[in-house]
Amino acid sequence: MSRAKRKATRDRRRMSLDRIAEEYWRLVCEYAPTIATVRGEHEFDDQLRTFDSSSLDVLASRFRTIAAEAGGLDTTDLSIQEQITVGLVAHEAGVWATEIEDRLMVAPIDPYLGVHTRLLSDTRMNTVQTRDQADALLDRYRKVQDHLREALAFTRDNAAHGLTPTLASLRRVLDQLDRYLRSDLSDDPFLKLQVPGEDSGWHAMAREIVEKTVRPAFAEYRAGLADYIAPTARPDDRVGLKWIPGGDRIYQSLIHRYTQLERTAQEIHDIGQKWGTEILVDQWAEIGQAAFGLDDIERLFAHLHQDPALRFGSADEMLEHARDAVDRAWDAVDDWFNLKPTEKCDVVPVPEAVAPAMPPAYYMQPPTDFSRPGTYFLNTHKPEERDRFEYESIHFHEAIPGHHFDRTIASRLDVPTFRKFSQVYAHTEGWGLYSERLADEMGLYSSDVDRLGAISADAWRAGRLVVDTGMHALGWSRQQAIDWLAKWTPIGRLTIEQEVDRYIGMPGQALSYKMGQLEILDLRHRAKERLGDEFDIKAFHDVMLGYGAMTLPMLRRRVEEDLLT
Repeated sequence: MSRAKRKATRDRRRMSLDRIAEEYWRLVCEYAPTIATVRGEHEFDDQLRTFDSSSLDVLASRFRTIAAEAGGLDTTDLSIQEQITVGLVAHEAGVWATEIEDRLMVAPIDPYLGVHTRLLSDTRMNTVQTRDQADALLDRYRKVQDHLREALAFTRDNAAHGLTPTLASLRRVLDQLDRYLRSDLSDDPFLKLQVPGEDSGWHAMAREIVEKTVRPAFAEYRAGLADYIAPTARPDDRVGLKWIPGGDRIYQSLIHRYTQLERTAQEIHDIGQKWGTEILVDQWAEIGQAAFGLDDIERLFAHLHQDPALRFGSADEMLEHARDAVDRAWDAVDDWFNLKPTEKCDVVPVPEAVAPAMPPAYYMQPPTDFSRPGTYFLNTHKPEERDRFEYESIHFHEAIPGHHFDRTIASRLDVPTFRKFSQVYAHTEGWGLYSERLADEMGLYSSDVDRLGAISADAWRAGRLVVDTGMHALGWSRQQAIDWLAKWTPIGRLTIEQEVDRYIGMPGQALSYKMGQLEILDLRHRAKERLGDEFDIKAFHDVMLGYGAMTLPMLRRRVEEDLLT
């Protein structure tokens, strides 16, 4: 084939890839329009997710078609980034299709992923550039009642087919709804939008919609959950997917979704047990002796739980603690990274209306137009029950050098839009957990007590392998999961209960952290062994961050080809 023909063929492949990637991203936005708005895609501002079964069937079919098209592309002569794009479209489109076909996670009764949470949390994060965009959001607000009625009908139909939620999740959802309905209108997330230029009555119209439509709709949804869903909900001794029709198959597909590894639930469970009850116990003893003169794990955990000096005194103190750690980390990154964001992240509290059921912290990356910076949300609810020693590791995971690096660097890559937001959890959350241990190498921890926080975080993530698989594959009760974490980690009771309920409502997602970290650590170990004195930590981190999120097999291939050949 002549050079001109090869170029023409390559150009056609690239055009096909560009079309498929764009179609895939638009379909994601259509399926999840509130997330599309948060990410700066304003074409969908007046829309909300559909729960109509026939419409969902069409969406699943379209995702399957896109996955097949991507899987059938000839990647010869495509760039590395283009090859990654092909693989990610095929992987992610298949994931979405499976989610819709399985129905379980389309409208979950869950404090983290629930329909109500998406409305409240995503709405608070919205930014607009024009009055037309702001007005489109008013149209969305007017649809909230129909949206929640449709979601309730979908949930009732699921329950009729045995796909019942758990009482553990439902309790937290009802509490969130009650807190929202009791909250002051002045703090309502639907009224927080910054409208460009003159307000011209926008907030007055929004307030009327919230008072007459949105809040009554939430109250109606809450009543429907209590009246129709609570009587069918699974009790605390049957919280896992094992107890619903097709649960074993669904859970195995979620393991692959969140790890991309060919591992069984039992294999992952055993890995978690080994780390939690053997490997990390020795590390507890070493650093516990240095911090408190305690090398016995039970005595050490008791001290960590009982010492009032290891708690926060106020929400403001928690925020100051976080901002200080973020500043310290930012000042140290140049010795460890070639790639870094152009700016630090904001540190803000989790909104109080949802805080009691939310995790200790999370990160929200910037939208496509960078109208909002990367934001680190810190849960300051009940600061007096928060263990101070755990929080430096959390700051380094969620902010710097953790998610503020991997997510914000991805946001600025010259790649299709969907890849700027790809959440391939085993890579992104594996990077977050890796960052906690990297922070120790960087000298970021303030003391041996704070270093114990890094061990605690690692034990926590190892525990996730144990209790997630325990509940969903092995039939553990909620209390068994709580008891295991209480025995093998020093996590406070408040956090343990929040976390166990999170694993109940988000099956499989918790596996991504430790499995991803272990893969990254293994790749780094192999690179150091092969390269010896030529190993460059900055170059290794370039591979980890420079392509955006990837599946673990893709990440391994990049290390092999970029560093080891």
